Amino acid sequence: MRRFGVVLVVVSVVTALLVACASDELPDNERLIDAFADGRTGIWLNGHGTVVQAFSPSGGSQRFLVRIQENFSVMVRHNIGDSGPVPAERGDMLQFQGRYEFHGGGGDILLTHADPAQPGGGGWIIHNGQRYD
Repeated sequence: MRRFGVVLVVVSVVTALLVACASDELPDNERLIDAFADGRTGIWLNGHGTVVQAFSPSGGSQRFLVRIQENFSVMVRHNIGDSGPVPAERGDMLQFQGRYEFHGGGGDILLTHADPAQPGGGGWIIHNGQRYD
């Protein structure tokens, strides 16, 4: 009987660890919000938001206007050359990593592609569980 109890505890712990590791936690937006508030630029960061508008691809890149919070949106720019287009539409959630460039209207997230010379191996976009880098 004691053996069954030990097995049950082990199975419970392993299950809890697997659930914790598989969570779909979104990247924190605090660093992005602080960069905007302070007018900082050229900062590598990650974040998430809701697509307000997806612009048609042009010149090998895509643009998404992404709402971070009620009064703050950024333009996320993505080079489709290496990873292909991100099929995001209005209302979709995007996660991203890239270089933030400040401007008074919110800012741009650039370099959302893999680059081992950049912090964290470069940038990326995640849409519906698919990573584009």
